[in-house]
Amino acid sequence: MLYVDGMNGVISHPETIQWLYTLVGSKFRLVVKTALKLLLVFVEYSESNAALLIQAIASVDTKRDCKPWSNAMEILHEKDGVDTELLVYAMTLINKVSQRRP
Repeated sequence: MLYVDGMNGVISHPETIQWLYTLVGSKFRLVVKTALKLLLVFVEYSESNAALLIQAIASVDTKRDCKPWSNAMEILHEKDGVDTELLVYAMTLINKVSQRRP
């Protein structure tokens, strides 16, 4: 029950989703990995959550004057020290959101 109650709290608080997406741009690998995993759980929880994540990403990247999904794209474009685990999580998140896109 805690999982459902907690997820409903996250759904109703867009700032939390924006914060998690901001963490995807962190320079610390474990922070990025954890943020990607949490966003994956969020998107998989309900189909409508993909739209909420898209809105959060648009909000964050507009404030930063960047293109949408810039944090995830930086992971995919990273040349040095390629971390395959982060690549898999980033691509999985992009695929799940695009699959559930309204």
